[in-house]
Amino acid sequence: MFAAIAAVPLIALFTFIITVMYRRSVSGLEALCVRELDMNEKIVSEQMRTCALVERSVYADSDLLFFLSASDFQDEGELVDFIRAENLMFERLISVVPCLYSVRIFYSSPAFFERFPVFLSESRTDLPSLREWEFNYTADFFKVQTPFSLPSVCMTKEIRRGRMHAGWMQVAVRTEDFFPFLKNVPSPWEADFVFVQDAPSGTIRQLVLPGQEQDLLKNDALADFAAAFAAGDGQGEADVCRVRIGKKKFITAWRRIADPGIIIAHTCSYHMVFRSLVFMALLSLAGLMFVFACFYFIVRFASFRMFRGIYSVMSGMRKVRSGNLGVQIEVSGVSEVAEAQQTFNSMTRQLASQIEQIKAEQQLIADTEMKAMQNQINAHFLYNVLETIHMQALLAGNDDVSRSILILSRMMRYCLRWRIHTVTLREEMDYIRSYVDILNIRNDYEIELVFDVPDTMLSLPIPKMIVQPVVENSFVHGIEPLAQGGRIRIFTQEDADGKKIWLCVKDYGAGMSGAKRDEVLSYLADEKYERDSQGSIGIKNIQQRLFMFYGPGYKIQIESKEGEGTLVRIPLPVKGDVRP
Repeated sequence: MFAAIAAVPLIALFTFIITVMYRRSVSGLEALCVRELDMNEKIVSEQMRTCALVERSVYADSDLLFFLSASDFQDEGELVDFIRAENLMFERLISVVPCLYSVRIFYSSPAFFERFPVFLSESRTDLPSLREWEFNYTADFFKVQTPFSLPSVCMTKEIRRGRMHAGWMQVAVRTEDFFPFLKNVPSPWEADFVFVQDAPSGTIRQLVLPGQEQDLLKNDALADFAAAFAAGDGQGEADVCRVRIGKKKFITAWRRIADPGIIIAHTCSYHMVFRSLVFMALLSLAGLMFVFACFYFIVRFASFRMFRGIYSVMSGMRKVRSGNLGVQIEVSGVSEVAEAQQTFNSMTRQLASQIEQIKAEQQLIADTEMKAMQNQINAHFLYNVLETIHMQALLAGNDDVSRSILILSRMMRYCLRWRIHTVTLREEMDYIRSYVDILNIRNDYEIELVFDVPDTMLSLPIPKMIVQPVVENSFVHGIEPLAQGGRIRIFTQEDADGKKIWLCVKDYGAGMSGAKRDEVLSYLADEKYERDSQGSIGIKNIQQRLFMFYGPGYKIQIESKEGEGTLVRIPLPVKGDVRP
């Protein structure tokens, strides 16, 4: 039964594999066609570039243009020497450029005389009737057959000097050199084609090399190509289509080259896909049948032995999920299930060991950091020094200094209790009073500190040093820039849902712009832990501790307006439960 059930996904997998293989083979065949087409287009472009270079060299020869446009010459010897030199230059050019077959300059001036095979008279042939690009063109105006009258791709252009007609030029490349891929067939399943498209009618005709007329496509195949060309653009990226040649189906990649008015195409037979696909399908089917047979017998043999141990593993996993990390299950036999049982036991032992190790490491790190902070400042020594200075100030009758040192001593005692992470709101308020007293002693103006906190809230436990940094920011950014006395009010508000209270710090100082407020709130919204490299406790530190103690729902709110002050609201749970 299990084997029959497994056969369904195996058959589906086989179908999926065959489908994927077919699509990949077709995609690979299309890529091959496009790659070969790009190579053929590059060859044609190189031949066209050669013809264009010859044309530019003719127009760059100012002496030649002058002689072609001149009506008569005073010095016939000079004319002979010039024609001989120009003829020699073009013959050298033909010999240097391997693909260049012939260059012919036709002149109209009666003062010129012909110099075979370059300089010829316009009267030899009807040049204006020729198109710019002629394919399989033969120079039949020669009286006898010459090596320069073989079929070629010929570019014919009028030579003009300014607005004056000076003559004609013909640059020819043998057809088999212009389209070498037509005779170099890559494989029996591939073929290359060149089609000439007539501009007025849009009809196409196949271009073949001389002597290969037996390779002409039949009318139905030519019609398939014409329909595909009409449906596609053929500009830029290659178009890929399907055509039939005889009874065979081909993938065809083609591209239109507008300047000479031709279409080049490369075809690959689907037989290449089907041949590899049938082989892979048979191989996959044989492998599938073998796997199915093996699976059938293995399932029948193993199903009777596996389930006894599987249930014990499942029971152990449920105990681990409930929190019992010390569970160990009984190992029975030597099968794969027994190995799974042993692995489970090993996993639970390793997990319990790692948890204990992590706890020990975290405790060690916490103790190390605490000791490092305690070692930075010897609290007992500091208290003794401050007490000594306090007594000296009293004996000297300097009450202001004595009071300042007494306030500083209380602040230091509060700050240096490193192991205490939570305090009551009353203790935090006392520390803030001492802090503001120090500010009033230091400055020549007075800061008024107002507490509107109900007595019932003063025993609320809060994270230590969670209000003082806000008061410090109110002084530094709100009151100090004005250089005059100010007021800081600390009060509480109840949240609408009754689950939170808001501990509010309001100053009536400089305030901040809306853009600056949005920037601060965006900075606070990032829950990523960040340690201040300078060791100060800022508003970012407060927000991080709120996230750590109470969760991501406890976010600081800021309201501010330039010239009217800033209100910072710190959320706290009503019950005041914090982590120790």
